[in-house]
Order: sequence, then C-alpha cells, then structure tokens
Amino acid sequence: MSFALRRNLARRLLLVLALALAACATAFAQTQPAAPTSLVFAINEGGAGNADAADILFRYQELGEVVEKALRVKVSIVNARGRDRLKENLKSHAYALLLARPNDVPAEAVRDFGYQPVVSAKEPYQTLFIVVKNSPIKTIADVKGRTILTPDQYSNMWRAANAMLRDNKIDMGKETVRSMRDQAAIGWSLENGFFDVGVVNSASGVGRSWEKNGGRVVARSRDQINMPLIASPKVSASQVERLRATIMALDSTESGQAILKKIGMPAGFKESPRQAYIDFLTWLGDLDVKQP
Repeated sequence: MSFALRRNLARRLLLVLALALAACATAFAQTQPAAPTSLVFAINEGGAGNADAADILFRYQELGEVVEKALRVKVSIVNARGRDRLKENLKSHAYALLLARPNDVPAEAVRDFGYQPVVSAKEPYQTLFIVVKNSPIKTIADVKGRTILTPDQYSNMWRAANAMLRDNKIDMGKETVRSMRDQAAIGWSLENGFFDVGVVNSASGVGRSWEKNGGRVVARSRDQINMPLIASPKVSASQVERLRATIMALDSTESGQAILKKIGMPAGFKESPRQAYIDFLTWLGDLDVKQP
C-alpha cells in the first residue's frame, strides 16, 4: 500500500471516529436533565407564623440574594404554609430549598425524599413543659393526670411533648390534652387557670420570658435542630457546599449580621449532619398517638 493511500485511509478513519464521538456526545447531552434556570426557595415559619407572602419576601429578600450568588442561579422565594401541602411539595421536589421552623418535616424530607441538609441555626431550642409559680407540679412525672395544653396537634412540638412523656412512662393518648396554635395564648391560659401544664418552644417569646416573669419550667427536652435549611436533589453537591459555606459565613460580616437579624437568626447558622435528622425522627417516634 502506497504512502498516499495509507494517509487517505487514516484520514477517513479519523473522520469516522470524530463523527461517532460527536453523535455520542449529542445523545449523552439529550439524556441529561437541563440545568435549572431558576430554583424555588420556600420559607415555612410554622403553625404560629402569620406572615403573608409580602412579609416573607421583604424579610428574606437579602438572604435570597445571598443564596442566588452562592448557587449562581435565579432564586424565587415563596411562603410555604400548611403542613400537608409542605410535605406534598417536598415529596415531589417542588422546592429546591426549604428553610423551616418546624424541624420534623424537613427531617422527614432528608430521610425519605432525598433532600440534603445544608445548615441549621446555631442556637438550638428545647420543648418546655411550663407551669405557674404556685403549681404543685414539680417534675414531668407529676404531669400525669393533669390538663395539658400544647401547640397544634401533630406539630413538631406536639410530637416532642409526646416523646418526652413517653420517655417518662406517660401515655399522652390517655391524658387530657388540648391544642392551641399561639404559644403566647398557651402562657395566658396557664396564668388564668384554664390548664395545669403548657408546652412551648424555648425560643418563643413566652418560652424566653416564662421564668423571668415568675413561672416555672418542670421539664426540658433534648436540644433540637432549629430552623434547618435543606436542599433537594436538584441542587448539586458542589452548590450545596458553596451555599453552606456562604450561609455559615454570614455572621462574620456586618452586612451578613444585618441579614441574620432581619430573619430572626442573629446567632447565625452551623453545619448539621444528616444523621442528626435521622436520630431526631427516631426519638420523636411515629405519629400513632391519638388525642381523646
């Protein structure tokens, strides 16, 4: 075979190979999901949160801009209200990001729906059993047989109260328990003698001021995950890392501190491992307790 013939054959083989590689690259690209041009960032402030969509947008706008810069994609902030709807949207990955005060629903999204923990508030919170100053109730064991007022039935705090009673051999389903959404109203109801025991969040207004105002706390839960931020599988691992580093660094600058103060998280955020969410759900247990 002459040199010219060999050269022409080599050129043809290279051309065929190039065309084959181009075809493979095209086919591979067609099978890959397109990178999202925008992501939904949902905010859920819990059952007692009364902020409307405009309030949420105003308070979280600067945080949304920080998230956009970290993820390098447009972010739309939405007010996610309603526990059932929130769970449905997490299951379908309708929210790329969720920042939520109730911690059990985000924990379930991490465990069951492929979401990734990003950060949670540095300041943990506890579920408190509170009584008035002159109450004969001294410990959680004394709660048995008393009237108990909790936040919304099946809310994360209700579930924590159930777990605390369970750990002390008290069946919540056999106690006289009623629910009320507003924690300030729970404190007022105790002060006016309508119930014996109340359940509140240590980070709430009534939780922070109860003992200062003369009331007593008879039981505190373990420290719980506070205000977790989670990301759906739509957010890549590298994006999660950038976002985590950015959010955790907010408290290191004046502008970042202003953002944290505006959203009510002045202490800032920390990394929260996935196992912490799983362990928390294990402690809460299943929703199998029924109120009378």
